[in-house]
Amino acid sequence: MSNESISRLLARHIVFNRRLSPEIRQRMQLLLLDYYAVTAGGAQRDSAAVARSAVTWATGPVDPRTSELHGLASWATAEDAALVNGITAHGLELDDTHEEGSLHPAVAVFPAALALADANRCSAGAVLVAAAIGYDVMCSVGVLLGASESYGRGFHPTGVSGAVGAAAAVSSLLALDENKTVNALGLAANMASGSLEFLSDGSWTKRLNAGQAAANGLRAARLAAAGFTAPERAFEGRDGFLRQYGAGEVPGRRLELTLGQGAAETSIKFYPCCRYMHGNIDLLREIHKELGPLQSGAIASVDLAVIGAGAALVSEPAERKLLVHTTVDAQFSMPFGAAVALTTGEATVAQFDDAPVLAQNVRPLMDKVRCYTSDELEAAYPARWKAEVTVQLTDGRTIRKTADSFKGSLHKPATYEDVAHKAAGLVGAVAAEELAHSILHLDLDLPIGGQIKIPVLPQTS
Repeated sequence: MSNESISRLLARHIVFNRRLSPEIRQRMQLLLLDYYAVTAGGAQRDSAAVARSAVTWATGPVDPRTSELHGLASWATAEDAALVNGITAHGLELDDTHEEGSLHPAVAVFPAALALADANRCSAGAVLVAAAIGYDVMCSVGVLLGASESYGRGFHPTGVSGAVGAAAAVSSLLALDENKTVNALGLAANMASGSLEFLSDGSWTKRLNAGQAAANGLRAARLAAAGFTAPERAFEGRDGFLRQYGAGEVPGRRLELTLGQGAAETSIKFYPCCRYMHGNIDLLREIHKELGPLQSGAIASVDLAVIGAGAALVSEPAERKLLVHTTVDAQFSMPFGAAVALTTGEATVAQFDDAPVLAQNVRPLMDKVRCYTSDELEAAYPARWKAEVTVQLTDGRTIRKTADSFKGSLHKPATYEDVAHKAAGLVGAVAAEELAHSILHLDLDLPIGGQIKIPVLPQTS
């Protein structure tokens, strides 16, 4: 790696990129559509309602420096809006995923960028550029860090690298110079955090990790703009970011930055659960489609390969993954996802919301699910996520399926129609159409605030 600090290399990417290609701009609009759909759809979560109740908000922009709570028809300070919107966007587990970094960029980058854009009346064009840069920085730092090392230390990669991506996006919108951008990134690296302990009892802190990353990134950039300093080598230093959350500077891992690359490599999710479960759900749904509904008595065993880095999230400890007491438990249970996919051919928000009850019905099949690691999957990871399943039927038939990538990934990209259909399922066809039309027809020179028809659904409180 260059003798220049990582912060400085990242800062130059942020400072000197001000224009997107038409292709990357369209990609950012697609990701923005996906973000607003999952955020509005998640606004009814109890976690979103509680987060909203914890901040000071109003039903309109009574202060021109306030920012919108997406899907809530309410306004708050920029940092509070970034916090609440990040929590809300991450609630359904349907937000986008950068597979190589094992990150969810949208829920950290967009809440920060859009909150500042509302408060500062930033143009739509500037927001799309800033968000693309945020994706680049968050994803490249995440790959450099290595998700398996973060997971091994009990840290959530989105919470960790998300703060840096959010700071990058806000630094771009604030047009910070190189030195102040270096400080913004270093401050964000210092403020980053987020644990995986939610896996122990199905609580809400994973959602907080996203909102906290967005708010901390915004705060870091504002501090830097005011003159607050950070270590030059905040990432690679002896006590820096890479050593805290990963294995330090690993030979062979390099920081690679190309404008729009992070967004281009980011996957769209179609099931409301951990991305590490999606490939197997894809294959099990295919089996259901071919054979029809399968009851537990017709199935002798279900063997599923799980990528090693994700095993502690979705399949280990095996006994814990059979206990589904909350929606979060289900979102991180490969046995539950497998049983639902095989018996119903679906994996929907409603099913995961009803998981504590549904799990009782499919528990006999969950008990037959065995997860293992595969040499083939491990060899391809993290650059490519593969899947393989084997279902043994009681009549002696064996069905084995494999996939080289998950639906919605870089190698099986989601189309505009796919995302529009997803949005319609979350917010209704009319609202989804209005949302998509407003995003596709943004006036890039005008403030983004007020241009987008954000769906507002009935709230729980």
